[in-house]
Amino acid sequence: MLRYRADIRTLVYLAAMCGVFGTLWMYGYDSTAGRFNWSVTAPLFPALLLLSVADAVIAHNHNHVSIFTNRWANLGVGYVISFFYGFPAFGWIPTHNMNHHHYNNRPGDYSITTRPLRKVSVFAEALYPSVVSMTQTRLMWPFVRRSWTTNRFLFWRAVSECVFFYGAMIALFAHAWPHWEKWVVFVILPQQASLFFIQSFNYMQHFETNADTRWDHSRNFTGGLLNALLFNNGFHTVHHEKPGVHWSLNRVEHEKIAPLMEPRLNQPNAFAFWFARFVRDPLMGIRSPHRTLPADLTFETVHGTAPASAIHEE
Repeated sequence: MLRYRADIRTLVYLAAMCGVFGTLWMYGYDSTAGRFNWSVTAPLFPALLLLSVADAVIAHNHNHVSIFTNRWANLGVGYVISFFYGFPAFGWIPTHNMNHHHYNNRPGDYSITTRPLRKVSVFAEALYPSVVSMTQTRLMWPFVRRSWTTNRFLFWRAVSECVFFYGAMIALFAHAWPHWEKWVVFVILPQQASLFFIQSFNYMQHFETNADTRWDHSRNFTGGLLNALLFNNGFHTVHHEKPGVHWSLNRVEHEKIAPLMEPRLNQPNAFAFWFARFVRDPLMGIRSPHRTLPADLTFETVHGTAPASAIHEE
C-alpha cells in the first residue's frame, strides 16, 4: 500500500511519536501527587519535541505525495499527523500547495517573508510563524466550502480531521483536568514547536532570495544530518520546481540543478547559517547586500494580500 518504500521511515517516526506521547501521558505525570515524574519526562519530552518537529515535515510531504495508495489509509494516517502537527493537516492544501507554490514568495503569497517586517532580523523570524499562521487561516474555510462542490471526499476529509483533532484536544484536556499543566506540556508545547519550526524554516529558505528568477527563489540546506532527520526538507528549490517529486528523491534532483543557482543559496549547515546571519553579523555590524526580491519593492507585500478568491489550484 506504500507509494514509496522510503516512507517506512515515515511510519517509524509516527509510531515513535505515538509511543513516546503515550508513555509521557500515562507515566510522565503523577496525578496523585500533582507533579511531573521527571525520571520519565526528562528523557522523553525532548524526544517528543523533536518528533513533533519532524511531524510538521511529514504533514507537508503527505499533502504533496500521500504515503499510501489507498485513500482511506491516507485519511487514517492524516488524523495522527494532524494531532502531532497541531492543526488539521488538510490546511496545507490551500495555504501551501495552492497559495505558496503558486506565488512563491511574491505578492499574493500569504506566507511571504516580508510579513510581518521588511527588515530581516531574528526578531522578524521570531514573529513570522505566528503572524503568517493567522494570515493563512483566511484561506482555509473558503477552500472547505468550495470543496463541497469540487471534491466531496476532500470536503469530508477536512471536516473529519477537524472533528478528530479538536475532539482529541478536548478529550485529553478533560482527562487531565484539574491538572491542566499536564495537557499544556505534553500536548500544546510539542504542537507549538511543530508549527513554529516549519514556518520559521520557510522563512530561512526564502528571505533574501530573488522570487522573480527560476533558480534563485529559495535557499537550500544540504547537510546530511538535517536532511536525514527531516526527510530531505532542506532541498527547497527543487521542491518548488517539482512539487510532485517524493521527498526521498529530492537530493538526486537537487544535484541536477544546483550548478544553476547562486552558490550562496546552497548552505551546508542550517544552524551555522542561522547563527552567522542573525547573531554574528548583527553583532559585528555586517549588513547583507541581498534583499528579498521583488517583495521589498511592492507596497502590497507588507500592507495587503490577495483576496481569498485568488487561490489557484494547480
